[in-house]
Amino acid sequence: MTFPVLLGTGRRMFAETSDKSAWKLRQSITVGEGVLITIFQRAR
Repeated sequence: MTFPVLLGTGRRMFAETSDKSAWKLRQSITVGEGVLITIFQRAR
């Protein structure tokens, strides 16, 4: 299960909608005892 956390400023990425958007995995790092840090980029 992934819980998105967005950092930065600018235009809102998740409006009040049920539409889905495409994302691609940009980077994945495993730290500690199997904690996975993932960075996604919005697919174009």
